[in-house]
Amino acid sequence: MGLNTPERFKGKEAFYEKMVRMFVKDLPAQWADFDTAAADIEATKKFVHTIKGVAGNLDAKAIYQSAVDFEASLRANEPNAELYRKFTEACDELKNELPA
Repeated sequence: MGLNTPERFKGKEAFYEKMVRMFVKDLPAQWADFDTAAADIEATKKFVHTIKGVAGNLDAKAIYQSAVDFEASLRANEPNAELYRKFTEACDELKNELPA
């Protein structure tokens, strides 16, 4: 799994899993906002930056790194379709990795 319980959550694994589930549960609504904002590069940067921050706090390394890369392309005003694909795939993988 691309997600490991960070040291600061050791002994609080149930709480950590709850936080990850909340993050994943909120992703569809955030994606809807992202789809609406896709034509607006500033809104897109804000969305990706927010996801990057949450992923970093949860130690979701694949999402975090793909967000870092995609955000860099956005900041350079050179949105990259391949980096976008990796970003969305990393988010989808996390959803699929959580036990039911």
